[in-house]
Amino acid sequence: MQLLSDLKPGDTLGRYEILMPVARGGMAAVWAARLVGSRGFQKIVAIKTMLPEFGDDPAFEAMFLDEARLASRIRHPHAVEIVELGDENGVLYIVMEWVDGDTISTLNKQVKSTGGVPLPILLRIASSICAGLHAAHELRDDDGKLVDLVHRDISPQNVMVSFDGIVTIVDFGVAKATGRLHETRVAGQLKGKIPYLSPEQLTSGKVDRRSDIFSLGVLLYTTLSGYHPFRGRSDAKTMENILRFAPVPLRELVPDVPFDLAVAIERALAKDPADRWNDCASFQRTIDQIAISLGIAVSDGDVGHFVRDTLGDIVSERRKKLATAIQLADSRMSSRGESRTASSVRGERRSKRAPAGNTPLPATFAGILPVSLDEPSSKPSSQSPPGSRALPVASAPPSLVTPAPRARQKWRRRVFLTLLVILLLLTGAAFAARAGLLPVPSEVQDVLRDGRLLLRGARDLLRGVLERLSALLAD
Repeated sequence: MQLLSDLKPGDTLGRYEILMPVARGGMAAVWAARLVGSRGFQKIVAIKTMLPEFGDDPAFEAMFLDEARLASRIRHPHAVEIVELGDENGVLYIVMEWVDGDTISTLNKQVKSTGGVPLPILLRIASSICAGLHAAHELRDDDGKLVDLVHRDISPQNVMVSFDGIVTIVDFGVAKATGRLHETRVAGQLKGKIPYLSPEQLTSGKVDRRSDIFSLGVLLYTTLSGYHPFRGRSDAKTMENILRFAPVPLRELVPDVPFDLAVAIERALAKDPADRWNDCASFQRTIDQIAISLGIAVSDGDVGHFVRDTLGDIVSERRKKLATAIQLADSRMSSRGESRTASSVRGERRSKRAPAGNTPLPATFAGILPVSLDEPSSKPSSQSPPGSRALPVASAPPSLVTPAPRARQKWRRRVFLTLLVILLLLTGAAFAARAGLLPVPSEVQDVLRDGRLLLRGARDLLRGVLERLSALLAD
């Protein structure tokens, strides 16, 4: 049985081959992986697995399953796409889209010494976060009823910006919804990052979409000023600040922040949910109006250009690591292919040349993806790749296949027919020479002068050939 602690590059989870580790959080790890298809196709994905210490905890397993079930229903460019949920030998995993970028947390660290994220860029990012959150908050069930989904862990670590400038909200691991199967407070532990929790989360009060708005307010305040509005010397002090104290006014820290933006963020940070924005759509409209008032149009491409310039070294290093991981995976794949015996290769070729009628063979991953979580052996495996469906390959109907004995009989007919033609030509030439119709050199005339013996032999031979040919045709 594959253990979570044993996962490493080269292992497979379902149809996916692990390439390299990417990140590790409090409850889960994220890996870069790939799905390989025919004709050189491959798709890079992110795979999330629970950490080994939580692998046998039913509470965390339920939370993990809930994340996949809830997040997979969200369809929005600014919310991470869930590709599938899998279970490989007891290892639960979530396959997500690969975001070629980094987190707001990494971005803030890189720009801290250079004055922070430019305001127009930040407003574009903030607007995208609002759009993604609003889509999650508006998620409905099959009957069209709101499921009251709340992310509950909005923080710089859970908002990514791609190198193309696309903002993506990730990690719905502690999300709350009416249809959730498991509560997000387990064994008395708060779920989420304490510095970004809302007052109602800390007091176990009613949590709705306005809790995410509070967390977003903390994120924007921190990104604009470089200071956290509530962080104390300890988690206990941070929680006390969130519950009891108002943050330092944003414009006292950053005088250049537009007044309307400072007011909008302070409204998001209100202790009482009733004093905050009602939804992220309202918050987004205000942010967009402030961006328009600056007179600087910013696109996703501009955001991507800024991210690439800021995280250039990180971009190069990560892409280099991913390229190296892919090369190693290709090498492993080649070694597996070379270990196949010649007979198995010939068998595969014969099966590919003998489909039923003109029906093309179905595409499979056989021989492309690793078929086992164990180390590759020298013998080809007859099993299908884990998690994939073995597709049947139809054989040609018997009526279209020529048996081997018939093939040999056909070859014999051609030989006898050729000999028959030669004998007929020789016989005709002999008759023509005897009748004087065919000029014959003097040296040969003595031999042909008495042609009875030659004709008798040719006749007997011809009779034998005809009898043999009749017997073959009768078969």
